[in-house]
Amino acid sequence: MPSNADIEMRWVEAWNDLYDLIGKRTNVPCCLDSGQVVDVEACKGWLQESVYQGWEVKVEAGYILGKKGVLASRWRSF
Repeated sequence: MPSNADIEMRWVEAWNDLYDLIGKRTNVPCCLDSGQVVDVEACKGWLQESVYQGWEVKVEAGYILGKKGVLASRWRSF
């Protein structure tokens, strides 16, 4: 079982990856793996919550409704 420090480091790394993708841009759409499109703040919350629930997470660049955005995904590693 991962320690609290390990869990915290995972979502911090996910947030860092997110910031690497968006840079200084604002109003960047983020598409969660459910298909829901949210803003960056909601995406950060989703990433953090997902990690605390035991999910592995990843963000990558993509296009959402014709605009550069972020695709966020999560999965369980067994």
